[in-house]
Parts: sequence; structure tokens; C-alpha cells
Amino acid sequence: MRILSIISPHYDYLTATLMEGLQELGHEIISSENSNYTQSTPDRKLRKLSESADLIIVGSNKKVRTELIEDSDNPNKIFIDGTDGQEFCVYPHILFKMVFKRELNKCWDNNTGEPIFPLPFAAEKRYFCNTLNKRSTKVLFAANMKVNPMRYSIHQRLTNRNDPDIFCGSTGEVAYRKKKCLGIPIETPKYRKLLSQTQIGINVAGAGYDCARYWEILASGALLMTQEIDITIPNPFTDGINCVTFKSLDEFDEKLGHLLSRPSSISEKAESGYNHLIKFHTTTKRAEYFLQTVHEHISDGYCDSFYSKALKKVRLYNYLKYLAS
Repeated sequence: MRILSIISPHYDYLTATLMEGLQELGHEIISSENSNYTQSTPDRKLRKLSESADLIIVGSNKKVRTELIEDSDNPNKIFIDGTDGQEFCVYPHILFKMVFKRELNKCWDNNTGEPIFPLPFAAEKRYFCNTLNKRSTKVLFAANMKVNPMRYSIHQRLTNRNDPDIFCGSTGEVAYRKKKCLGIPIETPKYRKLLSQTQIGINVAGAGYDCARYWEILASGALLMTQEIDITIPNPFTDGINCVTFKSLDEFDEKLGHLLSRPSSISEKAESGYNHLIKFHTTTKRAEYFLQTVHEHISDGYCDSFYSKALKKVRLYNYLKYLAS
């Protein structure tokens, strides 16, 4: 397929997940930017190709140049909403055939029957690292403590255990830059090495429920112990089978103590989690799910509830602005 992608010039986890997966499947990506594993196409060529593309994917995040395709007659426009919040942030001046959302609440009721579907992150290829036979770190919790009060509470409870084989803190690395317009992630070798020698990795929600740490822990072969996240994940992981979940701090303490007293249970659940990840949650598998869903529902109509009556005026304004530039 020829897929035209209007995306952010910044690295964006959901965009990167989908772009990597689609290219792994062999699809041609015509991109607006040098970012998220894609190479840019000149604007005028991109606008011309937009009319014949099999799909037009429009992403979220900063500086997405929607004006490039607002006046395109190609109806197969799909929005992927990778924002942190659970409210919908669909561009109201573009009529989309389908909407995919990262933070799609489990209890959200699609009372309009529109083609709206979950699309969480997945395990990028860079998450897979050489694992060690001897996992000397019992528990790893590396996170920004400022985005969710529960993170600091978990940090404190782990610190109170006074166990030298529990790592709780920061490696001092950053995964991407916010202030500069960089479209690729930054490698974190210290963190990757720690993960490769960890038995249990802890995940607590940040600005959004879905975060890279969730998938990184699984890809490293460690057991995922995660705060129960209130979003829909297709083919989800199951508590007690291929991950361990907790809703409260007391439940966290109880389940962690139980796990640490049974090392064989840790390795069994970790292996099950890794196998489930490979089966359903690599970027290739996420792209397969995306395309299968598109194939099944692209003819269902439009996401009319996001439609703006001012659509034609905005299209004309942006098109004239583009020509003037």
C-alpha cells in the first residue's frame, strides 16, 4: 500500500510505533517530516500524491501540518490520536473516515456507532535488548516522580525495603528532547542494561495511562508489574498469567512480597508476558491490527460527531495561506 502520513516533526511514541510497523510490513510511507522512522517528501509532491494514496494518516502532537491535505479529495483520511488525555482531540476541520485513540477509556460508550478504535503503543524494535541469564536486580522502578503522586508513593515503599537489589531512581538519561525539534528518540544504554538484568519491572501511569515503560519492561524479558491502566488494549495482558497488576498501594505491597518469596513464579510469568508481547504487541503486530481494522471498517462511513460546519471555509483559508507561503 501507499500510505501518506502527515505527522509531527517531533518524536511521538504512537506515531513511531505505527510508522515502524507499517514499514516492517513493506508498505510505502510518504511522509511530511523527517521523523518517527520516516523520511520527508517535498510538499508539492506530497500534495499531488495525496489524491491517489491508499490511506492518509494524520497524527497528533506538535506542528502537524494538516494544511497539506485539508483540501485533498481523497476520502480515506484516518486520525491517530496519541495525546495523553482521554478526551478526544480530533482536528475539527478535517473529515475523518476513522479515528484511532491511544487513551481510549475502558468504559467509553460509542453511542454513535462511529468507527473509533483503540491504538495503544507497542514494543519498538529498539526496546529489545540482550537479556542476561542472571538477573541480579530484583525490582526496577525508574521514572519521573513529578507527573503522578502514586509514583513517589511506590518509590518510597520500595526504598523502605532497604534491599540493595532493588533499583529505584533515575539513570540520568533522557529518552527524547522537548525543546528542540528532533524526530528520533535518544538511546538510553544505562536503562536498557538495567532492564536486561531485572526480574520485576514496575510501571505506574504518567501523564497518560499508556507509556513506553510498560512495553519496554515486557520486551526486556522482565515481569511487568503495573498499575491497572484504565484504557482499552486489544489482546490485553492478564493479571497473574503474563503480568501482575495492582490498584492500590497496599495491593502493590502484598503482591510484590508474594512475588519476591516465589522466584520461580516471577520467571514463569515473565516468560509468558514476553511470549504474549511477541504474539500481539510488536510494532509489526500493531500495524497488522491497524490495517485489519481499517480494511474491515473503512466503508462504515465517517466520524461525523467531530465534523465542523466551517470545514470548507477552513480548508480554503489554509489552502490560500499555503499558496501564499
